[in-house]
Amino acid sequence: MFDAEKIKTLNELEMSVYNYIVQYFDEIDQLTIRGLSQRCHVSTSTILRSINKLGYDGYAELKYAIRQKKAQETNAFELFYDATIQVDMFLKKVNNVNYREFVEPAVAMIVAARHVAFSGIGTSGILGTYGSRYFANLGINAYSIVDPFIPVPPRGMENTLAIILSVSGETTQMIKQAEDFKRYGAKVLSITNDEKSTIAQIADYNLSYYMPVVNGAEEEYLNLTTQVPVITLIELLAHQVHRLLQNQ
Repeated sequence: MFDAEKIKTLNELEMSVYNYIVQYFDEIDQLTIRGLSQRCHVSTSTILRSINKLGYDGYAELKYAIRQKKAQETNAFELFYDATIQVDMFLKKVNNVNYREFVEPAVAMIVAARHVAFSGIGTSGILGTYGSRYFANLGINAYSIVDPFIPVPPRGMENTLAIILSVSGETTQMIKQAEDFKRYGAKVLSITNDEKSTIAQIADYNLSYYMPVVNGAEEEYLNLTTQVPVITLIELLAHQVHRLLQNQ
């Protein structure tokens, strides 16, 4: 909630006020300005000057901003708690025989492919790297596309399966990449949070996990939706494929 450029403008005394606010953040909205000045060993005018430099018109506005920030953090914790309940339900569902039948088409697609290419952006891209390594550890020919903006080659895609990872299923570049893979002859398996998303509709088969969507408190474009189900699906698919290949 404090801008780095504004922090740089603080002098030594004002910096001591800033450091105290950060260190005892949860207590500040309960203190009067005189109480804060006593704890920081500076005058109330220094407190006000520090607050002004940090971008707040007065102490009351700072206290209000702190209360808002604490409320956001409490809400984020509650959302995380909700997510753990959903994850627990998902993990129980994965162990159900009916769910194993649900993933069988995806397993068949992997078994039939000569090459498996994972792709995603951001956290999904990191999980794609994890997925390709996990697959490779079990003897499955897999790799990850580190740069999702790299063009899909128009030839040699006939025996390739692209596994597209996307929470929203609406990322523009991933939609284009899924379309290109299909256009050039590859099969597409998507793992998304919503089976009605654009990528899920483009894919030849889709696995969805339906977790509560959580965005960053300050940067809403940051997606904090739990990815435990994605890791679970990657590992489940890898082991199912490995078992089938061993039995062939």
